[in-house]
Order: sequence, then C-alpha cells, then structure tokens
Amino acid sequence: MKQFITAWQFLTIIPIKRNVEVTSESLGKSMASFPLVGLVLGLFIAALDIAYSRLFPANFSSALLLVSYIAMYGGFHLDGLVDTVDGLVGGRDREHALKIMKESTIGAIGVVTLVLLLLLKYAAIGSLSGDERIGSLILMPVIGRWTEVIMVYGSRYAREGAGLGKPFTEYVKKKEVVIATLITVVISWFTLNYIGLLIIFFTLLFGVGMKRYFKNKLGGITGDLLGFGGELSELLMLMICIAKV
Repeated sequence: MKQFITAWQFLTIIPIKRNVEVTSESLGKSMASFPLVGLVLGLFIAALDIAYSRLFPANFSSALLLVSYIAMYGGFHLDGLVDTVDGLVGGRDREHALKIMKESTIGAIGVVTLVLLLLLKYAAIGSLSGDERIGSLILMPVIGRWTEVIMVYGSRYAREGAGLGKPFTEYVKKKEVVIATLITVVISWFTLNYIGLLIIFFTLLFGVGMKRYFKNKLGGITGDLLGFGGELSELLMLMICIAKV
C-alpha cells in the first residue's frame, strides 16, 4: 500500500495521502505499483467516457476525455516527450543533447511533436467503440507506465549527479519488474484478451528497443526519456487496437 501511495503521488496530481515518507529507495521500488496506478487512472477515464458520451457528440467527447486524462497526471510525461525530442534533434553530441533536455525552453520541433502525438491519440480514441473502447481506455495508462519499468530496468542514469530518474535506475530490480509485469499481463488479458497479450509483446519489444537506443545515444536513461517512452507506448497500443488486420 505504501508503494502504491508513493507511486500515485509521483504519477498523478490527485492527492490521496500525505503522511507517507518518500525516500529515493521507496520511490524507486514504487515502480512495482506503476501499472496499478495506471489501472486506477484507466478506470477513471473509462467512467468519464461513459458520462461524456451521454452528454456530448462523439468527437467532442473523445477530445474532452484526452484533456481529462492529461489533467489527471499533470502532463509531465508530455513534458518529457517534448524535452527528449528537442534534445535528440538539436543536440550535437551526448552532452549537448542532455543539456537541451534540461532547459526549460521548448523548441519548435518539440511543439510539433506534441501536437502530432495528441492528434494521433485523439483520432485513435475516436476510432474505438463499444467494449473494445472501454478496455483500451482502461489498459492505455497501464501500458504507458509499464513501459517505463521496462526501460529503466538494467539501465544507468545518463546524467552526473542527482535527477528525477536516478532513484529508478538505482532501486528497480528484478522483483519490481516481475511484479509490474504480472500485474500488466493480468490487466491486459481481462481488458482485451488476446489483443492485450499482443500489446504486451509489442510493448516489450518497444521498451527494450528504446532502452538500448538511449544507452547508445545518451549513455542511459533520464526522467524525460521515461516520459517519452510512456507516451509513445500508449500511442502504439492504440494503433494496435484500431489496426485492420
């Protein structure tokens, strides 16, 4: 329960309990509960989708749902997405890329990437219907946060000194990965059955691929890179759900 509360307070802007002491170790180990936090967020947005669909036209309902979801987690994964793209595109080398990612300013390519991502998510959500839509909305936050666990396991922190992602690279071990993965597999099966397991497979490939790419490109993982991976894995999941195969 303490791990879940720690993970919840880190991943959302919705307070549930404030008297839990958070250390670097407890924050890192709370990654085992990341998919559970994703499940609660998914249940919230699925309930909101049912309410919105009764009040508004389909297109507006999908847009409002996406806004509500972003508001729940404060959009800080999107911030990581923008910073990562700016750094990868504008960085001359590893040090320059990491420096750009740490700056508070946002580049044009980062803004364009953010807009395109939100448009694609909106279009994908709008293409879903029925039970598949509800299952996908529940699973989407789970997959995004599980991807972060996969990316951080076995990775080193790319920066020198302290940083947002350092506790995870230091304290996420095999136990946390196994727990998070088992939770994600169970949720995937109960929400989307065989499609859910297919999503697990492709998400695993994506997460491992991103981890290796960032190891070669930047020397490891940062908090921004986890946000980048989480956002893209959610889009990948939605694309699998709407693919005509």
